[in-house]
Amino acid sequence: MADEKNENTCARETCGCPSSQDSKYCSEGCEDADKVHVMEIACSCHHPECR
Repeated sequence: MADEKNENTCARETCGCPSSQDSKYCSEGCEDADKVHVMEIACSCHHPECR
């Protein structure tokens, strides 16, 4: 069974930051990267909360 992300977490798979109130992403950078399917092994949003 696949792990489901918390609904309050950024929708980008490599990001663990809380999402913005008006978006399913934490930042425009994560939203843009997810839309173009950027392949990464780690998130580059630079938020201190990001795992």
